[in-house]
Amino acid sequence: MGIKIANNAFGTLNAGITDSDTTIVLNAGEGARFPSLSAGDYFFATLIDTTNNLEVVKVTARATDTMTVVRGQDSTTARAYSTNDRFELRPVAALFQDLIDNAGGAGATGGGTDEAFFENDQTITTNYTLTANKNAMSTGPVTINSGVTVTVPTGARWVVI
Repeated sequence: MGIKIANNAFGTLNAGITDSDTTIVLNAGEGARFPSLSAGDYFFATLIDTTNNLEVVKVTARATDTMTVVRGQDSTTARAYSTNDRFELRPVAALFQDLIDNAGGAGATGGGTDEAFFENDQTITTNYTLTANKNAMSTGPVTINSGVTVTVPTGARWVVI
């Protein structure tokens, strides 16, 4: 569950949309360029018209070439778009903020707003399985509660510093 990203995903609208539509259909086959989504997953995309007006949307479901979206994200405003206007997965501020917010630790703040430290809990209280072919890191000591399992699958690595 969480934010999904793909490199250079782009498409064009198969039909125009109003400023209140929450379904966007891309031209045939273009949806496959975008991330597959499970329940709770999402990605941010940008709509761009021929005069370079932009709107960031949050895509909460993708079925082939059809996207279900939340309009007007990241301080943008929903507007109408026309057939063949662009739909692109771009790095937007909301993406980076969500990555920071969901990183699994907390950015500790000093007397101001600086976030110079990454903090993790010292006790693991629920079962956890690392994602296959991903690595994880914790700063120790780390205690795993009785009856709790941390699973490190083949191809993954967990390092406690």
